[in-house]
Amino acid sequence: MIRSMTGYGRAEIKDETGGCLVEAKSVNHRFLEIKTKVPQRLSGLEDTIKRKVKEKFSRGYFEVYVTFEGINGAVRGLKLDMDLARQYLTAVDELKKKLNIKGKVELGHLLQLNGILKYEESDETADKKIESYMKILENALTGALNSLNNMREKEGETLDRDITERLKIINGCIITLKDEQPRLIEGFRGRFKEKLDKMLEGAEIPDERISQEVAVMAERSDVTEELIRLESHLGQFRQLLGEGGAVGRKLEFILQEMNRETNTIGSKAIDYFVSQQVIIIKGELEKIREQVQNIE
Repeated sequence: MIRSMTGYGRAEIKDETGGCLVEAKSVNHRFLEIKTKVPQRLSGLEDTIKRKVKEKFSRGYFEVYVTFEGINGAVRGLKLDMDLARQYLTAVDELKKKLNIKGKVELGHLLQLNGILKYEESDETADKKIESYMKILENALTGALNSLNNMREKEGETLDRDITERLKIINGCIITLKDEQPRLIEGFRGRFKEKLDKMLEGAEIPDERISQEVAVMAERSDVTEELIRLESHLGQFRQLLGEGGAVGRKLEFILQEMNRETNTIGSKAIDYFVSQQVIIIKGELEKIREQVQNIE
């Protein structure tokens, strides 16, 4: 089964200690690129998130947003930064000397300075909290990525159906061009003789001479090899669609080859009918190319 690179997934996990909400979305991209957004204090969890995404997907631009709820029973308290307080005092003393300022530094003034006192969780509580976050994060992340994957697979089914129908149209054009080759050559023979008759004002032209010219033109305009190669590429394309997985880049390469063969057929066209079929094929290939760009 092929997968689209476009999708969205969401999962929320809660337990007695807290909760975690994970939202993940992806769009098409030539490679695998992952952007994460987690609370700054828990930025160390980003590696875990990226590893989980890489285990499940191979291409796409991913954005993963993580929101945590507080853990119950957290112990918070005041923490004094003595080193910072000493630096403040040293700086104030130096300032007083240089500017000849008198007076004492009051404790109230010192406590108002940023960073002297902090109201935060103890290190032990914070560590336990991060451990709890890690457990529920993994569950929520798994749920969100599974949901995202399901949407990518459903979109992949839609792409598969659309591309398959367009391949049928192309295959029909190939069969038609194969069947029409004898008629096209005979039509050229008639048009060529008619033009010569007009140019030579009714003078008799040997059939042998006409046959030689028609044979040369038939050789130049023969697209049998191109049609065979185009048909082969078509088969390879279908096979890859059936295999599924991360086949987007391979499909892009085969499309390039199909376009090349189609352009060659168009350049050899000796009949408006051939040009019409080439236009139809190129139109379908372009629509398929747009779809393939979104296949993983």
